[in-house]
Amino acid sequence: MKSRFLAGTCSALVLLLSACVPTKPAITVDPEATSFGTITISAGISHETKMVAHLYAFALKEAGYTVEITDTGNTRAEYLEAMQARPLTAQDVAAPPILASPEVSARSTATNNPQTVDITPDYTGNLLLHLTAEGTLSPTDIAAAKDRATRVPTVEPSTTASASASATASPSSSAVATEPPLNVRGMSSSDIISALDKALPLDTSLLNAATAENKDALVVTRATAEKYGINSIADIAKHCPDLTLGAPATFEHRSHGLDALKTVYGCEPKKFVAVNNQGELSDQLANDTVQIADIFTSSPDIEDNAFVVLEDNANNFIAQQIVPMIRTDEVPQGARDAINTVSGRLTTQDLVRLGRLTTGENSITHQEAAMFWFDSLTE
Repeated sequence: MKSRFLAGTCSALVLLLSACVPTKPAITVDPEATSFGTITISAGISHETKMVAHLYAFALKEAGYTVEITDTGNTRAEYLEAMQARPLTAQDVAAPPILASPEVSARSTATNNPQTVDITPDYTGNLLLHLTAEGTLSPTDIAAAKDRATRVPTVEPSTTASASASATASPSSSAVATEPPLNVRGMSSSDIISALDKALPLDTSLLNAATAENKDALVVTRATAEKYGINSIADIAKHCPDLTLGAPATFEHRSHGLDALKTVYGCEPKKFVAVNNQGELSDQLANDTVQIADIFTSSPDIEDNAFVVLEDNANNFIAQQIVPMIRTDEVPQGARDAINTVSGRLTTQDLVRLGRLTTGENSITHQEAAMFWFDSLTE
């Protein structure tokens, strides 16, 4: 059934992916790719990151690499563990250099370690919040802690035992965190990426971010927008006591969630309903079970239902560009170039179209969608 669908729907997909043409973005074949080993990509934590993982895989195969996509679970902690990339904690940031733990300070010198995931697509804003404990840690302090953790303390031969002991004084004798907590609200996309570069776990780095993003948005039906004469979150704030808000369960505790809506906009909904499935949440919004919904901007349901995305005047919802995180020593330059080619062409509208292709009654596989996306691009 899938093969008949794939063979016969190129003309129908013109509306979704612009045009079915044979040209593809230029990806250079790495002559050493076949000897490198398998590059492992995590599917990430969402439907969208899984789609992007398949785009990366397609590009890497075009460049000559052997690629495997693996499911590392649905949390950042799980994929970071698969990458052996432990975020620094407040205790790590506050520790004096001599007390840096071996787990933090150890650096991998292996190339293409088969026991680790090499690449994971994620969202810039939420990744930054995760690595900074929802903004309570400063990226500058994290960067300083990483620098300290990679230093090997030396002891002069003449150093006495008592002097050596003094070097392991309690953390209170060496307070090092100096920067205030991170204020993510209103940060630009480039500011977020700059902060991410500082906050990344040891031995990891970022490749180019795409313009494509999938961020939180408060959404209402057109009927609700017209009833209250609203087009922004600020407009709806005074009506919140009469309205039910539906959102993923985590929204209740996130830095941009219920407390932020109250603090930033003065919006206190009559009721909060936790709905983790975005399709189900869209249905509840459409049938007026909830009147406001936190729906991600790449969801096809927004276009398909003509929902109104409320303007976020105060930038409560930070940028969430798609970005590849890599094990620095395990991804060769040819592979980086191939993935950067994908990032350079991927747009938010592409995420919407790919989401429509890979969900619903007549969905196709992520691998087929990746092929269509590449075939839709011109040089």
